[in-house]
Amino acid sequence: MSDFAPKSQEEGAVSRVREMLASASGGPWRRIQPGVDLARVDVGDLKRVASGLSASGKVRLADLFGALEEGRPVLRAVYALDREGTYGVLEWPVDGEEYPPLSEIEPAAFLEECEIYEQFGVRPHGGKPLNWVIVPPLAHQSFPRLGSPPTHVPREVHAAFFVAGEAFEFPFGPVRAVGQESLYMGLVTSGEEVIDLYLLQWHKHRGIERRLQGLDTTRALFFVERAEGLSAIGNSWAFCQAAESIAGATVSAEVERTRAVALELERLYNHVADIGALCNDVGFGLAQAWALTLREQLLQLNREITGHRLLRGGVVPGGARLRRLPSMAELTEIGHRFEELVDLASSNALVMERFSGTATLDASHARDLGVVGVAGRASGLAFDARTAHPFVNPIDGFSPVLHSGGDVLARYTVRVDEVRASLSCIANLVDRVASLDSVASLRGYSVTNPADGGVGIAEGWRGVVVHRVELDTQRRISRVKVVDPSFLNWPALPVSLADTIVPDFPLANKSFNL
Repeated sequence: MSDFAPKSQEEGAVSRVREMLASASGGPWRRIQPGVDLARVDVGDLKRVASGLSASGKVRLADLFGALEEGRPVLRAVYALDREGTYGVLEWPVDGEEYPPLSEIEPAAFLEECEIYEQFGVRPHGGKPLNWVIVPPLAHQSFPRLGSPPTHVPREVHAAFFVAGEAFEFPFGPVRAVGQESLYMGLVTSGEEVIDLYLLQWHKHRGIERRLQGLDTTRALFFVERAEGLSAIGNSWAFCQAAESIAGATVSAEVERTRAVALELERLYNHVADIGALCNDVGFGLAQAWALTLREQLLQLNREITGHRLLRGGVVPGGARLRRLPSMAELTEIGHRFEELVDLASSNALVMERFSGTATLDASHARDLGVVGVAGRASGLAFDARTAHPFVNPIDGFSPVLHSGGDVLARYTVRVDEVRASLSCIANLVDRVASLDSVASLRGYSVTNPADGGVGIAEGWRGVVVHRVELDTQRRISRVKVVDPSFLNWPALPVSLADTIVPDFPLANKSFNL
């Protein structure tokens, strides 16, 4: 396998992809960038086409979102062909207020359909109720007004669980004691047994996607890196991939290796912090203290490498910028300190007992819900964008870390093994990086069809990050859609809580860390 898998795939693979897409949809699909095909279908044909794509077993719904064309909503679905590393974009105009529900075919699309209703006031016809709180309606805030904004959707709070006083609710939030998004968690219990968990999310709308409109890709990077503060590299890499594909630019293998170093450094400091936090949630504060000192060492290394503790500025449109690379001595020391942390945690029988069998998410539920990243691989799902959409081969024989237990212990073990894999990848890459600051200009290209856009996929530390970017004819952003792995994984947390008890709830929540 070569160091660098270029964006233009082998012609044989591309032809197989297009044949499959044409067979499912009835065609025609047209090539809009290397490795990206697009088809426009009528709303009446949508269910048939989406069913054909899903039945093929070769595609994954990576994104579903709305946009505007001449003041009318158009919906777009991005299908990732992971085996080929290519994409298909399916789009359809919505003339009325309803469309066939994709969530009946791909259950993971439900939250995307809720978001589309919130932003554009169009809903899936005949699908399950959009049990969604919209305060205030956002159609007039995030995008130009589309007639009347969506009306408030009242929510009855799982009254069926409160039968004859046999169940009650532990309220958590929405104001929380940690620096996270406002989030209300209703933990429904009967004594110690957890019956259900329901979530009321997204109380705050920062308007990042709307704020990006009208900016060029360089200025937009400031906001992209802050879309999720601990995933600056994952978000910026996916965004830059999309912008580069629109420009028809292929960055060098040298740049991709430099970016990969930064991505694995981001994975390191976050996984180390999670391992310590998991131990802390079962009362083993010593491991937490050890993990925090190691995390601080990694953050200081990040600052020396990019000038920022959270690695901002490391990936830019057309290239990468690092001040230096980690030395082998530094990587060795980090590895030794990490193994001491793992020995400390894994040798504690109480920690391992609390982790084992707690909050199990089986593979079938994980697959139906579209779970990605650490949570997915801990439940036996092998998807990892570093192999499914490879732009760099960081180490010979690299394969996703995979466990099948689906419990807290499996999610802990995936993190442990991914830290080890990241250290090996970085050690392998640093010897092959010759230029730390290499940026190619993306200026000078023309955008003939703004709706064509570009797609970028990167494997962040929580899971796959997807960016869909569309530009106007002046090369300014007209639409950006960001899919963070937490958005996909939140529905899995309530499912995993079956057969758990109330004291395990904080541990289960931290094991997903969404």
